[in-house]
Amino acid sequence: MQPAPRAAPTPRPRPQARTFAAFAGFLGLFLALYAAAFAVAERTVARDGAETAFQRLLAARGEQADWVVLGASHALPLSFGDVPGRLQADTGQSMTVLAEIGAGPLYNRFVFEQALIDLEVQNLLYAVDSFGFGGEAWNEARVGDRKLLRQTPLRLSTAGSLGALVLEGHASPLSLLDYLTGFSKLNPVERFPQEGWRGAADFDRSFRPSRHAVSARIAYLYPEGAPAPATVERYLEILTDLFDRAERAGVKVVVVKLPLTEAFRSQLPREAAFDRMLAERLSARGIPFHDLSAAVEDPSLYFDTDHLNRQGVEALYRDHLRAILAPR
Repeated sequence: MQPAPRAAPTPRPRPQARTFAAFAGFLGLFLALYAAAFAVAERTVARDGAETAFQRLLAARGEQADWVVLGASHALPLSFGDVPGRLQADTGQSMTVLAEIGAGPLYNRFVFEQALIDLEVQNLLYAVDSFGFGGEAWNEARVGDRKLLRQTPLRLSTAGSLGALVLEGHASPLSLLDYLTGFSKLNPVERFPQEGWRGAADFDRSFRPSRHAVSARIAYLYPEGAPAPATVERYLEILTDLFDRAERAGVKVVVVKLPLTEAFRSQLPREAAFDRMLAERLSARGIPFHDLSAAVEDPSLYFDTDHLNRQGVEALYRDHLRAILAPR
């Protein structure tokens, strides 16, 4: 009687195959954990708040905005002082303030593209500041600023606009990668709070004039000194492109310069030359321009060197802004 044939032994996985399977398993687990952490950060960091322009746009999707306000921090007191509420009560018009700290024309164009998607925009009020035309610090650098990317909700339309800026050479591909992967949302730029501009927290203060404070603020806003005319022209061209986009969308544009104290205003480098260059651009397109930079002179109506406090905003709205927004 012949013995039964022995079953063929099960082949053992090769060492390389075992290593690859372990690596694939580890990679899959890592990606799953990263995706879960990204989803939590997106919900709690980027979408649960209204500090940035893009967060405010997400919350206001589908609304009509008779006025959208763009600009830098000098326009933010309009929100702190509830000018949108006053305007609604007085005239029935709605207002959405989409100004951003340190935002030059490039970043404002980035925001406006999303505003045209999210809102039914009728009019654009652009609060212009000469420092925003002084270089990349307030333009390209703001588009790629990790603090802002951290609080920019992940949306296909925003990714498309950021991708277009990359193709135009106005943003780094790393900024787009950061935005798409949520790197800054999972890795805070500053783990500990630092002293800085507190905005609404100081809104009810009155500023005590200080030449040192003014000088320090000017140095901060103009880190490279007085901007070269060619640099100003380059960013005026970007501003013009923003206005052209508004015109194509049927949005009426009004440009203002908001109030500054005389002590601060007198220290702005080459401000008269900037005003002439700006006025020429606006006049050629028939865009109304209101220079309110000297409209509120009393330093007690500011909460720091160059931002209006509650009483200052009230005076600005009552004496000047209401007539611009709702002319009789």
